[in-house]
Amino acid sequence: MNRPDINAKQMFFVGLLGLPWLWVVNVMYHWKAVYGGGTQNDESNNNTNNNSTSENNQRQGTSDENTGILDLMNSNDNENENNDTVPPELIQLELSKWVKRSTLGSFLYFTILVSWIITFQVNRDSFSSKWFVMSPDEELVTGW
Repeated sequence: MNRPDINAKQMFFVGLLGLPWLWVVNVMYHWKAVYGGGTQNDESNNNTNNNSTSENNQRQGTSDENTGILDLMNSNDNENENNDTVPPELIQLELSKWVKRSTLGSFLYFTILVSWIITFQVNRDSFSSKWFVMSPDEELVTGW
């Protein structure tokens, strides 16, 4: 599983390639972690839920160990990776940086898009027919 900061960074750069809606997805996906206030409480609740889940699994005779072929493949991939652990504070800072950049990029993009739409609609008569998909002269021929 990817770290959230790496995921946010990848989504930001793909947004730069011409998919600015992905910036909006990035911001929405990581909203609670970056802009939401209660991340520490959520983490403590998740830890409590994880502990109770593992206790329930032990009571039922199941374990948290890898049991499927995909889990074995993923565990082998994780063993091959660098075992350097990154502190959660650094991950949170990186995540915040990339999500805030996505927020700014999406805001700028949609501001420019709306400005262009308004400018074009207000000044439609001053643009030549080359700007349009169909000129007003073709309207009579096609019936549209």
